[in-house]
Amino acid sequence: MEIFECIDTRKTIRKYTDYIPTDDEIKRIINSARLAPSAINAQNWRFVAVLNQDIKHKMAMAISDKYDEITKNLDEETKARVLGYKGHSTFFENAPVVIVCVEIEAPSFMGGVLEQAGYSKDVISRMRPDSYLLSMGGAVENMILSANALGLASCWMVAPVLANDEIKNILKLKDNEKITTLLAIGKPYSDNPNKPPKKPLEEVMEIIR
Repeated sequence: MEIFECIDTRKTIRKYTDYIPTDDEIKRIINSARLAPSAINAQNWRFVAVLNQDIKHKMAMAISDKYDEITKNLDEETKARVLGYKGHSTFFENAPVVIVCVEIEAPSFMGGVLEQAGYSKDVISRMRPDSYLLSMGGAVENMILSANALGLASCWMVAPVLANDEIKNILKLKDNEKITTLLAIGKPYSDNPNKPPKKPLEEVMEIIR
């Protein structure tokens, strides 16, 4: 698929057929993440492809339980709003593949330099965004586009990370690893799923000459 067609046709999909992507397809998708740019070329990431239905169920239940824990002491209006995210955070249980994106802890050289120079954490956060998280974002985008090029669909999920510790235990991740996002992948259930509108280009772009 031509690159601009791939970008233009990408859609977020939450419902999939029973088709199980092949190992070669999964490897091709994750290899696209491996080739993404990363801050100081640290490549401090791992990608765990979960096909096991029992493990996916345990992950979904851990997230569901975490939502119940979070909302236990909230007022009813706030609780209802938060629980509205619950289904969107656990549907991946029915996705053929879930890629768990894992960041391996690594020191930030420039972050340490700025602290040593006496800048406060608030100021540092404005001077220097989380470069490792941005790197992971590039890796995930590569996987999403590669999946689309292979005729597969995906959904980039952040809310499930609320249960980071619980999912870490289920997947037996190391202490210096943290989950940054989940990526559900499969063949789209519908041939023509709806695509939410995007803001017009003129609204989000500025050219300064």
